[in-house]
Amino acid sequence: MADASSDVNDIEKLYVYGKRLSEAKDKSQNVEDYNSIIKAAKSRSVKARQLAAQLIPRFFKFFPGLSGPAVDAHLDLCEAEVLGN
Repeated sequence: MADASSDVNDIEKLYVYGKRLSEAKDKSQNVEDYNSIIKAAKSRSVKARQLAAQLIPRFFKFFPGLSGPAVDAHLDLCEAEVLGN
């Protein structure tokens, strides 16, 4: 059961990061939130990775300094077989 609660926690955090980024006037001030979204691409939770796959491109243009890691993470997500299930 610990895995399920961990998955829910990861997903909730991603929603918080996404909401803060959506509401921020100067999104570039939320680098840590975007970096956390990128890191979530490696989560064990399929749902968290699916959400990260949606959030990474949504905020991509605001973080040119993280474009390399963001593209790498997004490509990894695109190649993952389990995300489409």
